[in-house]
Amino acid sequence: MTVRSPAREAGRSDAIERHEELYYKHQTRARGLLDAGSLQARFDKLARWYARRLGPFLPPGPDTIWIDLPCGYGNFLYFLRSRGYRNVTGYDADPEQVRLARMLELPARECDARRVVEDTSLRVEAIASVDFIEHLSRDDAVQFLRSCRERLPPGGVLILRTPCADGPFGSRDAWNDLTHRWASTSNLLRALLEMVGFEQVRILDERPQPYDLAGFFRLMAFYPARALASAFALALGVIPPPVWSTSMWAVARTPRDRDS
Repeated sequence: MTVRSPAREAGRSDAIERHEELYYKHQTRARGLLDAGSLQARFDKLARWYARRLGPFLPPGPDTIWIDLPCGYGNFLYFLRSRGYRNVTGYDADPEQVRLARMLELPARECDARRVVEDTSLRVEAIASVDFIEHLSRDDAVQFLRSCRERLPPGGVLILRTPCADGPFGSRDAWNDLTHRWASTSNLLRALLEMVGFEQVRILDERPQPYDLAGFFRLMAFYPARALASAFALALGVIPPPVWSTSMWAVARTPRDRDS
């Protein structure tokens, strides 16, 4: 994921531009995923989790037109392709991320995600946005989500991921990136999506998924651990958070009635 700051768009070399560019370069190196083999191994593991957690919410039909904004190095593009979707395109402002995605022949293009979704001629049926809105200002995040809603047809789907500030460990994902600007609770994210016109909003935590033996045992431990943590919170006089994981997903749809 890369978001261009207004300073970068204007071509200025100021402190904001420097810290963003330095961090993105460091992040790419620190991942260690710089060859096709390591990328595919990582993406295969993520795809198994995505399939279990998000599969029931995906639109049917291999011809569904998807865009991934921004696509980063291609992890969600890879997942969508693995599910058989043929009309998939990702956009990212960072040419290095696009280059990595193309190493696996993924359909990634270099372009700022906000410019893509503001194109009124764009016609898509589903939009993915993984780890993006927290990099925008609040005003820009609202405008981005509103533009997503406007580009989707009635019944279109938006799937996004963002850090979750609900639980006691929420600061880990919220502030583990130098370029994050804010973090949302699950209630706020739901309100934000409804505010710009989405409906049927589902907020999903990142609970373990039983795609392998380790995931199965972790999932079995998840439920009693969550119950114990909730009881502990209540004993302290605190309402247990709806989402305990450090990040969350939202699945939202546009109204079937375009006038809604």
